[in-house]
Amino acid sequence: MSRRLRPLWLLPPLLVAVALVLILPKFKQPPQPIEQAERAVKVRVIEAFRAPIVARVSGYGLTEPVPSWRAVAEVAGRVVWRDARLEAGHLVAKGTPLLRIDPAPYELALTQAQAQLAALAVKQRTTQALLDLEEQGQALLKRELERKRKLNRDGSLSTALLEESERAWLKGEVTLQGLRNTLALTEAEQAVARTQQAAAELDLANTELKAPYDLRLTEVTAELAQYVAKGQTLLEGDGLEAVEVVARFPIGRLRPLLAKRGEEDDEEGSPLSRTPGPAGLEAKVRLYSATQTLAWSATVDRVSAQVDTSQTLGVVVRVDKPYAQAKPGERPPLMRGTQVEVELRKPAQGQPVLVPASAIRQGKLYLLDTENRLVIRQVKPALLQGAVAALPRGVEPGERVVISKLEPAVEGTLLDPELDEELPERLKQEALGTAPQGKGGGRGQGGGA
Repeated sequence: MSRRLRPLWLLPPLLVAVALVLILPKFKQPPQPIEQAERAVKVRVIEAFRAPIVARVSGYGLTEPVPSWRAVAEVAGRVVWRDARLEAGHLVAKGTPLLRIDPAPYELALTQAQAQLAALAVKQRTTQALLDLEEQGQALLKRELERKRKLNRDGSLSTALLEESERAWLKGEVTLQGLRNTLALTEAEQAVARTQQAAAELDLANTELKAPYDLRLTEVTAELAQYVAKGQTLLEGDGLEAVEVVARFPIGRLRPLLAKRGEEDDEEGSPLSRTPGPAGLEAKVRLYSATQTLAWSATVDRVSAQVDTSQTLGVVVRVDKPYAQAKPGERPPLMRGTQVEVELRKPAQGQPVLVPASAIRQGKLYLLDTENRLVIRQVKPALLQGAVAALPRGVEPGERVVISKLEPAVEGTLLDPELDEELPERLKQEALGTAPQGKGGGRGQGGGA
């Protein structure tokens, strides 16, 4: 083929290519939108429910037996006898003799007082006998004087003789008065001697020290042959009747539990009638060890008189018969200085709506509507008790509460709920304070939000 005809072979393909470039865009379809389905977020939910809740709070304190006895020497002397059990730690029964101070000086004082009383009794009898005789003689002188006065009036007796009889009668009156005074003084001396005898008997009785009630000895300072002075401490002991615990609680946590006496009174009632008190509270005392938890029922006795620098208030609870409740090898008695936990409870009142406390985030509660979409609602708990929150309003029983963590939480978000059927039962136990707990577990906050 000649070189002159070769360019003509290239023209048809070029024309076809240009035609395709111009025509194909007219047949191009615009992109079709792809509809994407909304993806639901999987969450765990719980249905809000009504149930009773027990307000409670825990504090700590040290046990102190009541009553406690500090034996002080009421007489001075040398210790001549000491019971073999007179050592710290021993239990002694009421009336048990513990030690004896030398009674000889006090026996001597008692004998002296008794001898003085005997001597005064003799003196009283002698004086009374003399008084009786003098009264008889004075009666004779009185009659003789009257006779002589009559004779003097008749002129049969001189005035000198009459005056002599009058002097004799007056002298007898002086003697009678002296005997009467002696008798009165003797009775006064007898009263003094009887007082001295009673004091000597009391001192003699105080030479022997006996246990005033059942107690455990905690400290003994008196030794055999030791001279003790009056007022010196001999020993100390703790009673077995009861144990008190002064437990400290933050003021804010106690407020829901402390009732006011006289709330029905008007505002003009006395301040005493409006003073907060522990009326109606229940108490438990717990002792935690490495292997077990021991509990005692207690009664709330009183509230301490002042708030300390850490803004805590003391509440005094009492455990009766701690030694009677003891079981060797299983349950020890509550002894002095034992650190224990004290839980105060206020009986349940009504049935508020309960939800998990962890479901409330910065005052907001996440709920599901009927279309499984997120609803955010502001709530204010009336009581936070451990893992439970009591809501007075804002949520109805049966509403679904989101307990899973949502980040971010956008109202209207579609959710895929999974109902937790076991959590409500645990929350009910927590609300009543019956959930199993170990050391440090299940502590109630006991305060309103």
